[in-house]
Amino acid sequence: LRLVGGGGRCAGRVEVNHGGEWGSVCVFEFDWEARWATVVCRQLGCGRVASASTSAPFGRGTGRIWLQPFFCHGTEEVLERCPHIGWGKHFCGHERDVGVICTEAVELRLVAGDGPCAGRVEVKLRGRWGSVGDDNWDMDDAEVVCQQLGCGSAAGAYAAHDRFGPGAGPINLVLVDCKGDEGTLWDCEIRGWGPYEGFHDFDTAVVCQGFSRLVGGDGACGGRLEVRQRQAWVGVCAEQVDMKAARVVCRELGCGAALAIPGSGRFGAGTGPLWEGGFNCTGSEPLLSACARRVPHSQGCAGHATIICSPYTGFRLGNRSSRCAGRVEVAVRGTWGSVCASAWDLPDADVLCHHLGCGRA
Repeated sequence: LRLVGGGGRCAGRVEVNHGGEWGSVCVFEFDWEARWATVVCRQLGCGRVASASTSAPFGRGTGRIWLQPFFCHGTEEVLERCPHIGWGKHFCGHERDVGVICTEAVELRLVAGDGPCAGRVEVKLRGRWGSVGDDNWDMDDAEVVCQQLGCGSAAGAYAAHDRFGPGAGPINLVLVDCKGDEGTLWDCEIRGWGPYEGFHDFDTAVVCQGFSRLVGGDGACGGRLEVRQRQAWVGVCAEQVDMKAARVVCRELGCGAALAIPGSGRFGAGTGPLWEGGFNCTGSEPLLSACARRVPHSQGCAGHATIICSPYTGFRLGNRSSRCAGRVEVAVRGTWGSVCASAWDLPDADVLCHHLGCGRA
């Protein structure tokens, strides 16, 4: 069994090999439950069905039609175990060659924003990234996108041209209707699977709340760690967070480097529900939600996890030809700016010079 013409092994026209020869599979349109597609995706190890069609969505085959399965149960281990009238026997033509897109063939991302949790919605289909077009895009649709990406709940649903600009490539999905509790965007009702060429007037965009935040401190870069669990913020046990997880949180929040995990007493006692378990991070993940999950300890929770980040991501001496002399500049969240001279003294300058590898001040 294979899928061809879809840009990868998990999408395309369904073909089977019999007697050393590849041929297509056709199905009449009244087999509307399309359980044959469930069998195909599972047999290929490609996840669940994202989209299935009996109208040659990946083009008509040109050789043999080997199978015409009818009313598969969906539990068959291989496609040929579905009821059929025999190899090479069929009543449908190549215009009914079936095609399927399995969930392993489609990807989701947000682009043109200031991070992975805000931007224009794009879907990778048939090997190419393209936008999602919908003139009735709403918060239920945005909620599914944010949850699928591990970015917490949706903060806003927008037309892309109002916030992030329209796309320039294909339009891969059209008219998406979600209830808000679906696990992936492909579980929603989708009226049009592309790719389509056309105007990008209805490209969609979302802004997510993010998966993690720090609360109880003086700013966004220090405090008790809370993560988004569906529609609510919940705390995390201190025992379940280490410096690797802290580095991921600081990066996700645009807060530079992780300085410390000082313990539960630093930013007050948290209240409310707690996240079950913890996070096993390598430290390089873009989002805390991308870390592997750690099973909860049996001894309970001694207190809420706290993290202190440094918003400063770089220092330099500008406006001079030498790197060891000049105006002091610091980068905060990707933007360089100067440092106020109030209370600036020689010990401060000495620390900076040592940090830059320039000796003493």
